[in-house]
Amino acid sequence: MPLSSEEFRAALRHWASGVSIVTTRGPRGVQGITVASFCSLSLEPPLILICINRAARSHRTIAAQRRFGVSILRDDQQPVSDIAAGRVARGGGLSRLRTRTAITGAPILADALAWLDCSLVKVLPGGDHTIFVGRVEAAGHADGSPLLWFMSGYRRLVAGAAKRAKAAGRRRGAGARRRTTRRRPARRR
Repeated sequence: MPLSSEEFRAALRHWASGVSIVTTRGPRGVQGITVASFCSLSLEPPLILICINRAARSHRTIAAQRRFGVSILRDDQQPVSDIAAGRVARGGGLSRLRTRTAITGAPILADALAWLDCSLVKVLPGGDHTIFVGRVEAAGHADGSPLLWFMSGYRRLVAGAAKRAKAAGRRRGAGARRRTTRRRPARRR
């Protein structure tokens, strides 16, 4: 007997993930969508992937604009996620939020915990979703704790967990001081 979509969803609810918003600029301004299907793909070159439902309004805009931002949310940004996910009345939606740009011109949420500015390099089919592969052109981060999604609800790290993780990273030598990273242009031969 084939796996039902409800059984599949029930199993996936047990996967904890950070909460990110993918943004791009559409005909009416900033468009965004809350995305759980986001992950790093490659360090060299720096690639990420996002999976967007083909029926989502942002799907067409990302494909047309060929650039997008990924904003990883802080633990106090649940209302921002709810707006992008369509859980609350928009009332201006994401256009009310402060955004900035880096290299590609894609909007990035100004107060995010971390952000990635991406150019679209590949589009792949993925069932009822499309897999967009983005090359990270610039990235940055701030101090804080991430907003998490687990068992169909928002969660937060236990108090002090982010500080302990940051300290552990420094001990391993991974606690870089740079807050913004830009990709260097490839050398032409």
